[in-house]
Amino acid sequence: MSNTDKDIDDLITEALDAEDRELLGRHAPQPGFFRQALGIFSGSMGWVMAVVMFMVLVFVVLAVWITLQLIATDDVLMTLRWGLGLVVVTQIVLFLRGALFQQILTNQVLREVKRLELQVVRAQHRHDA
Repeated sequence: MSNTDKDIDDLITEALDAEDRELLGRHAPQPGFFRQALGIFSGSMGWVMAVVMFMVLVFVVLAVWITLQLIATDDVLMTLRWGLGLVVVTQIVLFLRGALFQQILTNQVLREVKRLELQVVRAQHRHDA
C-alpha cells in the first residue's frame, strides 16, 4: 500500500464516527492468503473453482509424467515431441491458475463492495432517524 493510499484510509477513518470505526475495525483487515484461497470454493462459483483446481492437479501430474518421459528418451524427435507436450501442458496449468487467482481478486472486490453497502445503509439509517 502506498503512502497516498494510507493517507486516504486515515482521512476516511477520521471522518467516521466511533461506532462506524469500531465496525470497520472488525471487518477491515484482509484475510490471509490461505483463507482467501480456500474461500474460492464457497459461494455460487465454488463448484466451478473445485473443478478448475481438480484440472490443475490433473495437468500437473501429466506434466510430471511428460517430464519423466522427456528425460528417459534418447531419440531427438521424441524429445522434441515430449518437450512440446510439456510446454502445452504448462501453458494450460498457468492459464487455469490464473483463473483461480482471478476468483480470489473478485472475492476481494466483492468484500469491499459489501463493506461500502454496509456503510451506505448505516448512513441512510442515521439520516432517517
